[in-house]
Amino acid sequence: MSIIHPWIILFDIDGTLLTVDRNFNRPLLRSIIDDLGIDYPGMEKDPFSGRTDHDIISSFLVNHDYDEDLYQTFKEVYLERIQKEINENHVLRHEHIDEAIDFFDRPGFVTGLLTGNYPDAAIIKLKTANIHHEFAFGAFGEFHKDRNMLPQLALTSIKDMLTVEPDPQRFIIIGDTPRDVICAKSAGMKCVSVTTGKFSRSDLETHGPDLIIENLKDPADWFEKLTGEKVQA
Repeated sequence: MSIIHPWIILFDIDGTLLTVDRNFNRPLLRSIIDDLGIDYPGMEKDPFSGRTDHDIISSFLVNHDYDEDLYQTFKEVYLERIQKEINENHVLRHEHIDEAIDFFDRPGFVTGLLTGNYPDAAIIKLKTANIHHEFAFGAFGEFHKDRNMLPQLALTSIKDMLTVEPDPQRFIIIGDTPRDVICAKSAGMKCVSVTTGKFSRSDLETHGPDLIIENLKDPADWFEKLTGEKVQA
């Protein structure tokens, strides 16, 4: 008989918990591209939503044969500079995130992160947005260009953490982009889409998330709609 493990709640960061001002992020990336002599003129027009940091930074090196040493240098400089230069004025902290995080911080749930960020970048952004919750684990975009690999990292983490065979249907990915929906479906996980990012309800509906919400307010209500389970708020 399989063991029913806690619900695993996986929060995306950018566009879901917070948003970093593109007028900070894009010039930062452009200055690193230029300082390292990288030939990549089109960065300002690139879509970043839902992509992993590994994918985004690797794409800048298309005219450099995706040189691994150059990639590692870029990564190092990016993490150093975002640590030094980002401040609270560069980050929008979305409403109702504390309500949602606090709701799931109870027995029967494990809260984690599933994000395209490098781990250090995730920590820096969360700290800057005054989000200090201790998430149990994270599936980060450090080693994979493909976001669809991240749920597999989450499954492995839970298997090791809880010493059970994880049930993907008890994992809920909360995110703001079509890529969040696609990666959840790729692993058989549930997905809650939130319209706090760049994508509208109609944009997200096309990809068939299990639930679409305007924001993270009233988590007891939308969790019950999603799972049929009633939990006292």
